[in-house]
Amino acid sequence: MDPSNVLLALEEQKKWRERRKRIRERIRQLDRRRGVLRKELDGVRNKILEYGRILVDRLGTQTGVLPPTTLGR
Repeated sequence: MDPSNVLLALEEQKKWRERRKRIRERIRQLDRRRGVLRKELDGVRNKILEYGRILVDRLGTQTGVLPPTTLGR
């Protein structure tokens, strides 16, 4: 193999290693972001449940009768 081909192969190898490194770093960033968004979504879901319970409590005290609730939610 002639020296110019060896240098070209080494440059290509370096290029692909750098590309793989960038892709792995981006995947790590996205995984961290996914974790943050999951926590935020859980917080929003908890707020929805909390406000739903408050609403049910207020409706029940205003009418004197509690509305039917669905189990499993």
